[in-house]
Amino acid sequence: MSMLVKFRAVAVLGAAALLLAGCSKGSESGALSVAWVKERAKETGTGGAPKCPVKYDIVAAAKASGYSGRAGTRPDEPVATGEFDGSADSPLRRADGALLDCVYWINSQKLHAYTVAAGKGAALNLLAPVVQRDAGMSTDALVAWLGTAAKAERGVPVPTPGDTVVSVRLPVSGPGDATLVVSLGENAKADPQLERLAKELGTQAGT
Repeated sequence: MSMLVKFRAVAVLGAAALLLAGCSKGSESGALSVAWVKERAKETGTGGAPKCPVKYDIVAAAKASGYSGRAGTRPDEPVATGEFDGSADSPLRRADGALLDCVYWINSQKLHAYTVAAGKGAALNLLAPVVQRDAGMSTDALVAWLGTAAKAERGVPVPTPGDTVVSVRLPVSGPGDATLVVSLGENAKADPQLERLAKELGTQAGT
C-alpha cells in the first residue's frame, strides 16, 4: 500500500488544499522540475535504489550543520524509494505529483529526506499525513503549520513544533511546486540542528 494513502488524513488534505492553493512561485534556474521528480520516482520505484536521485550530500550537510560523528547511508538497506502514481482518486494522481524518499543516518538516528513535487497545488499537501504522524500534531495544529510553511520563501526552513520535522520549499523549473521535508520519524527527540540541516539539503537540491 502506498505510504501516501496508509495514513488517514482525508480531512486534513482537504483543508490544506483550500489553504495552500496557489502558493507556488514561477520557475527559477538551477531548480528541480516536477517532470524530473516524476521520472526519477518512476525509475526508483517502491523496490528501492542504492542511491538518492537528488544530489543530497548528507556528509557535507551534517558537517555544516554542526553534527559530530558519522553521517551517511547503510549498505544493507535501500537509500531511496519512489512513488509517482496511484489509483485514480489517490492524492498523487490528483496532484499530478511524485515522491522520492531518501533515507540517511546521522550516528544512530535515522533521517528521511522526502522530495515531493506536484503539478497541481502545493506539494507539501501530499506529505501532510506524514508530517502529522511524525510530528505528533493535531489536525488544527497541522493546518496552521501548513499555512506558515507554504508562505515561507523558497529555501527557508520551517520546523514543526518539537523540532523533529522541517520543510523547505524548493526552487522549481517550469510549472508546479516542490518541497523538501526532513523528518526524524515517529517519537523522535527534538533536534535543534535539524532546521540547519534541512536548509543545507534544500540548497543542495537546487544546485
